[in-house]
Amino acid sequence: IAGADFLGRIARNAPPRIVKGHPHMARRVGAFGAALALAILAECVAVARAAEHELRAGPKTTHFGGWSAAHPHVLEVDSGDVVRMWTVSGEPGGVPLDAWDVPSELRAVWREACGAEDGTQPHRSPPLPHCGNPGPHIMTGPVKVRGAKPGDVLRVEVLSATPWVPWGWNAIREGKGALGVSRAYGFDAHKGGTYVVPIDLETMTSTLPWPAGGAVDATAPFFGQMGVAPAPDKGVVSSVAPGAHGGNLDDKLLGAGSVLFFKVNVEGALFSAGDGHAAQGDGEFCVTALETSLEGKFRLTVMRRDDEIPKKTKSASDVSSSDDDDALARAVFANMTNPRAETETHFVSMAFHENLDVAAELALVDAIAWARALTGASAESVYRTASLAFDLGIPQVVNGLKTARVAMPKAVIDSMRAAGVAEKEKEVLNDERRETKKAAKKSEEEL
Repeated sequence: IAGADFLGRIARNAPPRIVKGHPHMARRVGAFGAALALAILAECVAVARAAEHELRAGPKTTHFGGWSAAHPHVLEVDSGDVVRMWTVSGEPGGVPLDAWDVPSELRAVWREACGAEDGTQPHRSPPLPHCGNPGPHIMTGPVKVRGAKPGDVLRVEVLSATPWVPWGWNAIREGKGALGVSRAYGFDAHKGGTYVVPIDLETMTSTLPWPAGGAVDATAPFFGQMGVAPAPDKGVVSSVAPGAHGGNLDDKLLGAGSVLFFKVNVEGALFSAGDGHAAQGDGEFCVTALETSLEGKFRLTVMRRDDEIPKKTKSASDVSSSDDDDALARAVFANMTNPRAETETHFVSMAFHENLDVAAELALVDAIAWARALTGASAESVYRTASLAFDLGIPQVVNGLKTARVAMPKAVIDSMRAAGVAEKEKEVLNDERRETKKAAKKSEEEL
């Protein structure tokens, strides 16, 4: 068994093997190389190394404008596998095919959904918003993760996010956005419009084409849409608003290197991603960012509450690093209602509401619940520390439901956890001293 564990660790650290082919034919491939020659240990080796899959965008591998538990999965993978997903983005009818390199994948989606390769709707007069779909976004997926069940959490590691076309786009829509109904500068009368924006894929910068637009850095792209299928009773949920399933998160902190946690609502979780952003400021004021087509890699891992709970409760003085990891992992389940995330430096809570004040309150309440589970501190202690060290952010105010985030520095959480452990150790020591005194007093009385 010890040998099998050693080989298993070798396998888990091995580079992933690429699995190509039709999405429905993709399957987990595990290999242990020369180690399998040790036949005596073959039955002990239970975990194969993670496979890597590719999922291209197209009419059969995307869903347009909505999230639903009824969407059939287009790829099935094992927990821990990596999926390289190609996503597409463009304003239907707003990207001239003779002026821009529009990928065949996007043309095919537009042809089937809208009726023409350029996204126009020649058979409809007037044309329907979003080509008749409930929202404007094109998501690649869904990907079914074997073993995921309602009540589990899907851990999504964003390993990469890279633009793969040399252009993006930005739109103002009439009556929409942070100033859509504001008389300031006449935006309440603005008729809207779309610009196609060049992106230099070598320098990862973009010179903005509107008058005196300047230039922006595009070195931190991210997927605006990430999530799992909503609960079946929700029906089709528009891609416009974010929610408990994820969806239109539009948070620039969630780029490569981040980790997201989604509560699973249906068997297989059904993960999708799309709505690439090459650049976006917090707020996303005019409705859109620098929208573009991204490809990225995601590691999809199922987390189960029961798997994370230690088999017995230990005193603080007995806590090991392994127990510490278990506690941190299971903390994400605590009072979880909306997605949660991690960056290299922060734990991130988020909440959504029409009223930004309410969204901020809900995000802070969620942060306190998570921080309590991470540290063992009281709600009041976390509330006080939050006022000194946590950051409230506003990723977007334009998606129907506004988003508030609370970012908790990991260094602060670590210090709170360490202080709590020290306090528990002190309590244990004081208890031991009291017991020693009681025993000594009892001995004296007996004498």
